[in-house]
Amino acid sequence: MTPNYHKSVIFLILKRLIVGPLGTNSYIFGSDKIKEAVIIDVGGEPEKIIEAIEQKLKIKPNGLLLTHGHFDHTLKLGKLLRHFNIPLMFNKKEFDSGIYTHKKADRWLSEGDVVNVGEMILNVLETPGHSPGALSFYSNDPIEYNGKMMDGVIFTGDLIFKRSIGRTDIRGGDSKLLFQSIRNKIMYNPEISDNFLILPGHMDITTVGEERELNMFKDYFLKID
Repeated sequence: MTPNYHKSVIFLILKRLIVGPLGTNSYIFGSDKIKEAVIIDVGGEPEKIIEAIEQKLKIKPNGLLLTHGHFDHTLKLGKLLRHFNIPLMFNKKEFDSGIYTHKKADRWLSEGDVVNVGEMILNVLETPGHSPGALSFYSNDPIEYNGKMMDGVIFTGDLIFKRSIGRTDIRGGDSKLLFQSIRNKIMYNPEISDNFLILPGHMDITTVGEERELNMFKDYFLKID
């Protein structure tokens, strides 16, 4: 994919908070232009997220998105929803599967949907494998991150990590589906280049290109069936 630097560079808010008992990455993603953002996954410690939004970033959240429904990504989400009076958004397949049934979504998300965040758009991908209704969210607006130009970002939850992948030996897990999701929705998605940031549910931020070359499971998710 050809880099899209001819588009205007987005000045975004991208904050990662490591929260909860399993070290979950909770993200605040938004527009620095109009000070609007979404929260992606929770994982506990809502006070830490509230402090970052209200005191450090001084922005207004307009929604809470879940990549999937496991407890380490949903813990204490009710406190954030009540505090900010914002809608909860996730995939109905996750609810119907029984993985997460504590609260229905205010907006059900599925493949092809978009979530508006200021002047930016998050595209919704269905990426099952770690759980039946897992989602990934990507923006293909070019951004500057840590002094480097990037073609975009993708929030993958527990689909793919830096040099690893999400577990499939738990309820709702399916290794074949997981490899298909990584292959079809990320590695061979014409909208996503190697120069995309991967923002996973645990561990460090990485890029699509790095994982194409260095992930220990690359032979499984790059292989064409």
